[in-house]
Amino acid sequence: MNKLNPRQNEAVRYTDGPLLVLAGAGSGKTSVITRKIAYLIEHLGIPGRHIAAVTFTNKAAREMKERVSRIVDRKLTRGLIVSTFHNLGLNMIREE
Repeated sequence: MNKLNPRQNEAVRYTDGPLLVLAGAGSGKTSVITRKIAYLIEHLGIPGRHIAAVTFTNKAAREMKERVSRIVDRKLTRGLIVSTFHNLGLNMIREE
């Protein structure tokens, strides 16, 4: 796996509230978010069902899910939400 720079590591370890990761193309956003999910689950013991990662594109959501599944035990990721803003909203409406 790629090494993260100090700012990226800071984002991974930040736990004082929601985290918004904004950066340009190819800057490592997906790596940061993927590792943050792993950190929350493996180091802080947060169940996957309590985590939501929201992206703008289906491609990014798919890639993020694949990366998380490679580094975190599948049992621990049950209920994890990784989706686009649109799909998340649609699923919320459907559940109502």
